[in-house]
Amino acid sequence: MENLLRRIAAHSVWLNSLGLKGVRLDLSRQQNLGVQLRGAVLTGARLQGADLRQANLAGAKFAGADLRGTDLRFADLAGADFSVANLKDIRLRGANLNFANLHHAQLSFADLRFASLTDVNLAGAQLMGAQLEGVDLSRSHLGGASLGGADLRRANLCGADLTCASLRGANMAGAIVDRNTRFTGARGVNPQIFGNINPLAAQSPSSIAAADRTF
Repeated sequence: MENLLRRIAAHSVWLNSLGLKGVRLDLSRQQNLGVQLRGAVLTGARLQGADLRQANLAGAKFAGADLRGTDLRFADLAGADFSVANLKDIRLRGANLNFANLHHAQLSFADLRFASLTDVNLAGAQLMGAQLEGVDLSRSHLGGASLGGADLRRANLCGADLTCASLRGANMAGAIVDRNTRFTGARGVNPQIFGNINPLAAQSPSSIAAADRTF
């Protein structure tokens, strides 16, 4: 752990010097199970294929980092910043991503099954073919996100904003929406989803409207 902290410190120097000093952090294909790095600055780090299962990385900064194929199953990533990071094929099953920033992140074919993503910013994110079965996406912002071919079975979309999102080919069987779920301008919405409105939702005017339901 001490060696890892020294390497993160060198990475901070690398960031602050615009690459003139220090060393860019590279943990590719290394194992650090359960590591405690809450709030760590890992912006632009190379973490491809790293094993970080059950790590505490809440509030960590991963903006622009390479996390392709990284294993973060059951990790605490609440409030972490993954904006414009590459998370293709990442494994996030059961992880806590509540309040995380995944703005314009690359998440194609990511495994997010049964993860918690409430109040998350996924605007413009690439989620083609992602596994989102049973995921809690309540109150999350997915405006303009690409979800083509994604598995959204039994996902919780209550209060989620999918304005102008692309959902063509997505499997939304059993997904739950409420009267605050927004599909305005969304493409490829399965009409059957509107039969899964949460009966306990607040009786506010419906915002589930103006969706393009073509496939």
